[in-house]
Amino acid sequence: MSERADNDRQEQGGFFRSRMWRDLVIVALAIAPIALVYLLPTDTSLAEVERRGQLTACVPTAYPPLVMQGEDRGFDIAVLTEMTRRLGVGLTLNVNPAIGQDFNPRNWRINRAQCQILAGGVVVSAQTRSFLETISTDIETGWAVLSAGSVDLPRGARVAILPGGGGLDRVALSALLRQYGVAVSLVPNTAALEQAIASGTVAAGITESLGARAIAGNHPGWTVAWLPPPSARYPLGYGLWKGDLTLKKRLQSILADMERDGFIRALETRYDILPIQTIAQLGTETPQ
Repeated sequence: MSERADNDRQEQGGFFRSRMWRDLVIVALAIAPIALVYLLPTDTSLAEVERRGQLTACVPTAYPPLVMQGEDRGFDIAVLTEMTRRLGVGLTLNVNPAIGQDFNPRNWRINRAQCQILAGGVVVSAQTRSFLETISTDIETGWAVLSAGSVDLPRGARVAILPGGGGLDRVALSALLRQYGVAVSLVPNTAALEQAIASGTVAAGITESLGARAIAGNHPGWTVAWLPPPSARYPLGYGLWKGDLTLKKRLQSILADMERDGFIRALETRYDILPIQTIAQLGTETPQ
């Protein structure tokens, strides 16, 4: 009996010890994330901008109407200028020609030493968010149809395409138009696109949506429409470095104020980038 009692006590002791270790492991796993927070470096991104009195932005050479050359620097520069004014700091521009030519910011070869914010063609996508903090706007980019008449394209119609920059998928565009029997003529620049549409040489033009809206703004009566799915649209915005959450939060708050007080809508009207409400139809029957 004594030996059996000893065995029972040993089993109970082992049970309680294993349970104690299990509880300790659970507690350790629970508090580990909290402990790690205190080991992370302090986010001083906003404080650093305020200390220097300057926000540096990496922008492309040109991405009309977001970034333009000349006295009028474009929509994004106007937004950043007002943002920094409300933040109480100055704005410095660091021009990088690679921005906007590719949707992947990793290919732009930009680092923290060059700027605190990226603008002028930053696509807010899962790929971008894996690399940058992002601030979204309601502006979208994608392929758009521009026409002096109907934006619907029947089979056999011919369109002028201005590929431009921005990293839009030209192969997918070509496949979509081929699927619906739409013929294509490439044009080298905006002037050639406008001339082809105005002369009636083509039924419509297709180009990046921001450029299409800018052209339509110079031609009362011209219409802009999105291409239908599967042609993709992408939201545009601003990029900040991962972990710069205090700066991101402050700039988001300022941008929200600018939207509420009508500043952003006035800029969208000025630069002809109000939302596109229409989707073109492809492959419709040719009117008799």
